[in-house]
Amino acid sequence: MADELISLDLAENVLRIAKAKNEGGKIRVEVLFQQTGMPAFYESDTKKVSDETLTIINRSLDNLRLHKKRVNIVIPDGFTYSQIIKMPRLKEKELLSAIRYQADQFIPMPIDETSLDLEILYEDKVSNNSLVLIIAAPQKLIDRVQNLSEQVGLYPEAIENELSATGRFLENFYVPPSQTGGSIFVNFGYSYTSFYFFDHKMKLLLDSHNFPAGLSVFLREAQADVNIDLLKAKELLKKAGFASGGSVDLNQVLQPAVDALCSELQKYLVSLRSKFQITSISNVFVFNLSTEINYLDKKIEKCISIPCAVFDPISITNRTPAVEAYIKDLPSFITTIGGCLR
Repeated sequence: MADELISLDLAENVLRIAKAKNEGGKIRVEVLFQQTGMPAFYESDTKKVSDETLTIINRSLDNLRLHKKRVNIVIPDGFTYSQIIKMPRLKEKELLSAIRYQADQFIPMPIDETSLDLEILYEDKVSNNSLVLIIAAPQKLIDRVQNLSEQVGLYPEAIENELSATGRFLENFYVPPSQTGGSIFVNFGYSYTSFYFFDHKMKLLLDSHNFPAGLSVFLREAQADVNIDLLKAKELLKKAGFASGGSVDLNQVLQPAVDALCSELQKYLVSLRSKFQITSISNVFVFNLSTEINYLDKKIEKCISIPCAVFDPISITNRTPAVEAYIKDLPSFITTIGGCLR
């Protein structure tokens, strides 16, 4: 029997690794790992940064005894281009040819410098149409990521973005509260935030939007206004955040950052209602680095007047020893676990 797929989530400032599967509707985790303080791999294409990244991945795999494994690699949405579109029901190769022919409509970069992939999300035999997820990334970046995996003794089966991996997680495990309307999932990253629309009836992600701001903006605001270093800013956001009554009130300090985030989310909600004629958005869920800012979900809920909570998969996760070590950080592993479910 072939080894089960592992997921290597190479985020901007953190490395996450998982080996997990869907076991009767519950998440069975065998390996879960997180390493913070990663080099600026996506911002700096230098040998020094690549070597530092390689060293950290190698050391992590050594400790986990995961060399010579099949791997699915997840890269951040902010360094890829994604669209979910309706197309004629064709075979995958025919769809890819059609998309390449019209590439300038989907991809803001030259096609000969682009790695292009697609995933058929849904096929409607009645209308003879398909819902297709198009993912494009700079070929140079994909080559760098693939070289990394090969140098550490992993066999890359796929390189995908967070949207693709998160969508697979939700299709496997999210149970909508009703058969109508939809939910919004906010992937709160370091430099980017992604909004995903999950349709309750179809049980699929049907739309996404990237916003170039994330945890780094909140950290800069805290550092500048409270006059503290980065480490103390991280600690303050995680412990205090938007809580009231603490020794330091960050509400006013962080208001510009949260206003920008909520404004972008409000605009996205308006666009969804227009695009899909949605009558209701029942919930907004935040995950990934949202746990690094205490009460961020409640602050968003107050801004947009829609119930908002951290999307925590603990209730559908078997409590294995691997899980116990990261029990408070499970919302940050949504995408990583999704990468195991191909």
